[in-house]
Amino acid sequence: MPSAAYFRRQADICLRLSLIASDDGVSNRLITMAREYMATSEALDRETGADPPSTAERSASPDDANRDPPDLAGAADIPGSGVES
Repeated sequence: MPSAAYFRRQADICLRLSLIASDDGVSNRLITMAREYMATSEALDRETGADPPSTAERSASPDDANRDPPDLAGAADIPGSGVES
């Protein structure tokens, strides 16, 4: 089974794609997928008793180390995202 880090990376990819998607339906589905991936990674972390990763460990690549992690809870606040709470 993939690791929690794998699911966090998948969530990050989905969220980034949702921001550039031109179709609201696609964007909404990608945000939903990102939330599901994050929930899976958090469940795996709880199962293994692992501490949540630091910001640097969540980054997909060394170039991303200075970026903030995605805030999936605030995705509905992104203008044009089409996500409704």
